Amino acid sequence: MSLYKSDSDNKTKLFENVIKFGPVLSILGYLSGIVYFSLLPHESLIHGTYISENALLPGLVTSDIYSTDSIFNYYHFLKDAYENNGGKGYNAELIHDIFANKLKIESYTQNFNLSNPFSNSETDGIKSGTNAYAFGRAQRADGTESIVISAPIYLSGKKKKIPNLFGISQLFILADLAKTRPYWAKDLIFVATDMEHVGIQAWINSYFEAHSDSIKGENLRARGGSIQAALNLEFSDINTNKLEIKLEGPNGKLPNLDLFNTIIRICKSMQFECSLESEKSANSDFSYYHNRPPVDHVSGLINTVNMMLKQATGVPSSLNGYFLNYRIEALTISGTRTSFSSKRSQQKQNVLKTTRIVESTLRSVNNLLERFHQSFFFYLLPSSHYYISIGMYMPAFGLIFLPVLIKILSLWFEIFSNKKSTHSDRNESGLLMLDLLKCVVIKFMISFLFGIVLYLGTPFFLMFGKKFQLSPKDALMNCYLAMMANILMTPFIFRSKFSSSGNKTEAENINKLIILLFLTIFVGTISILNFSLSFFVAIFYSPIALLAIQNVQNRLAKFFKLAMMVVACPIVYFSFIYLLNQYFFENKNFFTNPGQFYVSLSEKFYNFVLFSQISQIWTYEMINLFLVPIWSALWITAFN
Repeated sequence: MSLYKSDSDNKTKLFENVIKFGPVLSILGYLSGIVYFSLLPHESLIHGTYISENALLPGLVTSDIYSTDSIFNYYHFLKDAYENNGGKGYNAELIHDIFANKLKIESYTQNFNLSNPFSNSETDGIKSGTNAYAFGRAQRADGTESIVISAPIYLSGKKKKIPNLFGISQLFILADLAKTRPYWAKDLIFVATDMEHVGIQAWINSYFEAHSDSIKGENLRARGGSIQAALNLEFSDINTNKLEIKLEGPNGKLPNLDLFNTIIRICKSMQFECSLESEKSANSDFSYYHNRPPVDHVSGLINTVNMMLKQATGVPSSLNGYFLNYRIEALTISGTRTSFSSKRSQQKQNVLKTTRIVESTLRSVNNLLERFHQSFFFYLLPSSHYYISIGMYMPAFGLIFLPVLIKILSLWFEIFSNKKSTHSDRNESGLLMLDLLKCVVIKFMISFLFGIVLYLGTPFFLMFGKKFQLSPKDALMNCYLAMMANILMTPFIFRSKFSSSGNKTEAENINKLIILLFLTIFVGTISILNFSLSFFVAIFYSPIALLAIQNVQNRLAKFFKLAMMVVACPIVYFSFIYLLNQYFFENKNFFTNPGQFYVSLSEKFYNFVLFSQISQIWTYEMINLFLVPIWSALWITAFN
């Protein structure tokens, strides 16, 4: 009897265990991942937010803003300019004039152009705008560091643009402090942007001398030092009694958690309500700003999913997001009104507190001796007082994707164990190579061809729709759906090309292995860049991929498999997520009106594609180049 076991015996035993216990481990792992993720906002797993950078010292300075007279003077001056002459007097030139002539600080304007990337001619679809920017130079510093305070001139509204009068007025108040106070260690840069997202991108691109094919702005005539942080101010109404913080940047980027925690601490110290954007469990207990409200598990889970839905699109929630591309920590402070107070004294108090919060945040950042680096860059927020770090949520992602990894191991062992145990002749080897060519090479060539067409075909889709007098939104959506229909028809058209010439078991296993490996590489890579997007892909495509490669004989089971594969079509799956998001978070019920849902979806889809082209957001490109081919290969495999 041998005293040791050979390597082949150990591998055989491991292979048998994977085959035997794999299905059970897959089900347990997937369900455990969902349950674990759902429990993350629970009080036993959640962590309270805290300030990691001691130099910030939030809320410990004495404000230099004592009254609201100057704020209201600027506000009413801008309001008069907006209401007179149809709003044409309220523009970047007026803001530049106030900076330069009234406040007497260094001020300039910047003209820029936006060209539609899908336009057929150079002049068609070009829009122009003007930014205003000014510099509050620090009196006792060498100008090597700076902080940006930005505010869009207009905010997007449901029906028309809303003037950001209070946000621009705060720029003037802060500019006066920058000019007269000696304690600033960093320059303050004030930017008033036209056309919201486009204007801020034009200014940032010019500041860092970056090139953009769609947005072209004039060179800046002056610069500050290295930008350490940025705040964006958005106030649709001066009667604000609550602040909401917007964090999400392009491609899933988030600012350093210390900057967010600083604003929350300052708001609590001033007894002013502040929360995440659309937070469901905002708490107004301001007894002491170190205290945290109790954990609400259900509300925390809803807030976490809401944040992940915004992050998964890759589209910035506001103008702050574009600073994150250059390693500049930035967020947006948005003012809202939850209740109306007719008392003039209460309105003045809210205006004063709001301006002081912005001032105190700038002065905390002014204390920094180095860039933000100590706190988290990867996190989820179930509320404004608690966070979930990357070390807590990544295990849930791993458990959800565990079934795919187990199946990959099973297929790997099955393929290579058969190779060692079978001594086939040259004829059988030739048939195997032919089967690989038909089952793998042709299938993946066709699948990736569809992805490349979708990636490069957007301008041609719009050109095709123009010939049939379709609007750009309808043309893009209809052509994209037509491409999905072509993928669904592929197994019928190329059925003979995918048929086997001999024993096809090994070729099919290799085909399944390659598909699952592609899915694993895609989801694993995206999880590092945009966790939320990878999570929504993994939670659905993990079981769908295993269902697609499963051989079933029952007609009902096969019909169910093909039906689920149709649902797994990326445009169908993400449309369903959009439908649920509108229902639960935007209070829009499209279930009773499918026509209105299609119109809304077409508009959102067109804006998303256009935004991706202008702002260099790669979510749309990654889905077309990788997820669509993977789904196409799974569909062909499931059908055959």
